[in-house]
Amino acid sequence: MKDLVAAIGSWLRSSRDGYALGLVRAIVGALLFWHALGAARDLAVFGYFGDAFHMPILPEALVPSRTLYAVSLGARLLLAVLIVVGHRARGALLASAALGLWVLLANRLEFHHNRYALFLYALLLAFTPCDRSLSLLEGADEVTEERAGPFWAVLVAQVQVALVYVASGGSKLLDADWRDGLVLADRIHRYGHVAVHHGVPARVVEALGRADVSSALAKLAIMTELFVAVGLFARRARVYALWGGVWFHLVIQLTSEVEVFTWLAIAVYGFFVTPDFRARRFFFDPTRAKSRAWARAVRALDWLARFEVKPWAPDDIKQGHSVVIVGRDGTRATGIRAVAMTARCLPVLFPIWAPLALAASFTRGGEASSGS
Repeated sequence: MKDLVAAIGSWLRSSRDGYALGLVRAIVGALLFWHALGAARDLAVFGYFGDAFHMPILPEALVPSRTLYAVSLGARLLLAVLIVVGHRARGALLASAALGLWVLLANRLEFHHNRYALFLYALLLAFTPCDRSLSLLEGADEVTEERAGPFWAVLVAQVQVALVYVASGGSKLLDADWRDGLVLADRIHRYGHVAVHHGVPARVVEALGRADVSSALAKLAIMTELFVAVGLFARRARVYALWGGVWFHLVIQLTSEVEVFTWLAIAVYGFFVTPDFRARRFFFDPTRAKSRAWARAVRALDWLARFEVKPWAPDDIKQGHSVVIVGRDGTRATGIRAVAMTARCLPVLFPIWAPLALAASFTRGGEASSGS
């Protein structure tokens, strides 16, 4: 029993670099602002939910009045701004999550899985060192000791992310209509216009609605969700799980109306980013315009601080290369391997990482590192 208590205590006290969590915090804050803004717009257009039919989970006495609800929306907008800029962000996350969950409990008709997930992740983020980077006011980004903090809530959030995929993929697997593609075909027929509106050719949408195609896509969706749930916790498989998950959610965004869930699901992948601040080195030739442009792009897009970007004085190894990337294991990458490694580490380019990595695998030496 003492060993168990000691293990739990050690887990609760575990501390790691929280730089990557700053990006998760900023995106979650933006999504909280967007949701509160939408709720305020609904209040102005459709009126207060309490004046019409509603189904509270809380006792009716705890359902906010119209005035109190309007004040809470204003508070949520202000809290979201604090979260995005990183000023007293953890307290703002906690308060924002509490206010959002209060509304869901006050009217179950407001409940949607994506809304509950948004408030739940905001709650968990409040217990992480997410306020120690990407702050417009605080500024401790480059000091390792000031960025480190307790990581137990990150582990809880990781489990929660996986549970979403287990619940979704598992329920589909146990549903014969889902396995056979009937549910997916019906969804495509009913919401195909959304995909067309987002730029998907009508002929493609029509083909996706065919029984054989929808059946294959349903099985692929189930396998993807279950693979992501497991792969996120396997070091060698994590990057593939993350890449598959990103495209899984982007496809859903193109073909369905899921409010902010796509961007939330992609944002919380930041919980799985290895906390290794600038563990890779990006050397560029300052005498070449192309090298300088590449370095500027990396500096601008390296939101997770994966690279230390430095110019070099060309030597026998670097001579002839615009860029040389040294991975955290010391492996050097040049040419298309360097391009693939850059895409792997920069969030905005990550969706194109896999084809680049495949092309790089046919070059001598393959990729630079197998870590995430």
